[in-house]
Amino acid sequence: MSGLSLDIPEPIKRQLRQEAGFGCCVCGNPVFQYHHIHPRGSVSSHDPAQMLVLCPNHHHEATIGALTEDEQRRWRGHPENMARGYVDGLLKVTSRGVAVHVGTNDFVGPGFKFVVDGEPLLALDADESGRLQLSLDLYDSSDSLLATIHRNEWSAGDPLPWDIEFSHRRLQLRRKRSELTLSINATEEPLRLRGQLWRHEQLFEMDAAALRFNGVGRNVSFVELGFVGMYLSADTTTGSFQIVPEPRFGQAMFVIWPDRAERLEKCFAALQQLEEKAV
Repeated sequence: MSGLSLDIPEPIKRQLRQEAGFGCCVCGNPVFQYHHIHPRGSVSSHDPAQMLVLCPNHHHEATIGALTEDEQRRWRGHPENMARGYVDGLLKVTSRGVAVHVGTNDFVGPGFKFVVDGEPLLALDADESGRLQLSLDLYDSSDSLLATIHRNEWSAGDPLPWDIEFSHRRLQLRRKRSELTLSINATEEPLRLRGQLWRHEQLFEMDAAALRFNGVGRNVSFVELGFVGMYLSADTTTGSFQIVPEPRFGQAMFVIWPDRAERLEKCFAALQQLEEKAV
């Protein structure tokens, strides 16, 4: 991932996220930015008492003065997620690991990655409490970097042309309210991942049937399988996909089982074995 803003110390970011219930203080949106209640140029340090977490839209409103200082302080004292009881935010998954359904197959591990030409394009991780964290680089069809999200923080690029829809355990990202870029449905396990992502002028599509690379199906040789401790890797020079073991484990496991629910449980059991061996 690229273009990160690292000037705010991590302990302060963590404090602000916790105080806000891991989402925008106004609406609860799990994709957010950090805002200084006083204009950034008028303060000499990052004082968490003078800061709050806001989604890109409400951050813009606060920056242009449409969200007054009094309103900002009121929302800071009564964040939406905390008021609704979502102290862990809107994106919560199992603490056993991250289980993702892509095409007809399941990927189970400490996180999920889609790597293109050696660089992560999409990553889903869960923290120690099971809160889902999204990292994503957004490119257009000409390979221009449009935006970067790092662990749910919109850290680079103009967010205003993007439409973010969210609810409890759901997140959708669209460009200009029309093109579905990414959909995360974590209301069931494994979570469903759908979307259309560009990189190096190549289109990667994920839907219920397949993972396609510029419209060409690439998972025709495996269906209804469980991949444990692995991630997806694409090479645009050869037009190929690979299933790669996570380096931290040094090995991986396949699970072949006809019943989907039972297969998922066997995948989590296999993940536990990999983690125990890696210690």
